[in-house]
Amino acid sequence: ANLGQLKKLFPEHVVNGIVIPFGVFKDHMDQNMPGTSGSYWDFLVSAFAKAEQMRASSTPEDEVIAYQLGELEKLRNAIAKMPLKNSLISSLEADFKRNLEGSMGQVPVFLRSDTNMEDLEEFTGAGLNLTVFNAVDREKILKGIRDVWASPYTERSFKWRQAYLENPENVYP
Repeated sequence: ANLGQLKKLFPEHVVNGIVIPFGVFKDHMDQNMPGTSGSYWDFLVSAFAKAEQMRASSTPEDEVIAYQLGELEKLRNAIAKMPLKNSLISSLEADFKRNLEGSMGQVPVFLRSDTNMEDLEEFTGAGLNLTVFNAVDREKILKGIRDVWASPYTERSFKWRQAYLENPENVYP
């Protein structure tokens, strides 16, 4: 939203962009996750719920963290292969033509992560997650979206947020 305000105030100094809303990420996370009995989101919520059970049963914190990091690695790997919905791809193709004046696969873009929990009063996560630089190839762009979506679940990002958030599973890139 702030970038949109800057674009309106200084149109010649802020490049055009495309935003993939948090809800699109959540919609993709609600798909069935291969190798599990539920969705990607179910897997994430279950991992955090089990970690809380482990804490309640006095499991040492280092073991709880090791469990969570292992589950987050599985989730990152699954997100990296997640099928992107046709509705997202169609929207991106239209947005490239409308906002970037070219086709996806012809216009270089930066894919930057932002989350709903990066710019809080007590926590700023700017630069914490992945940015994919200068992606042009269509498949690199689509892979980059998945990689950016997976990046809040890295060890670095998770540990940084843990100190500040009571609900770290509710991070939406």
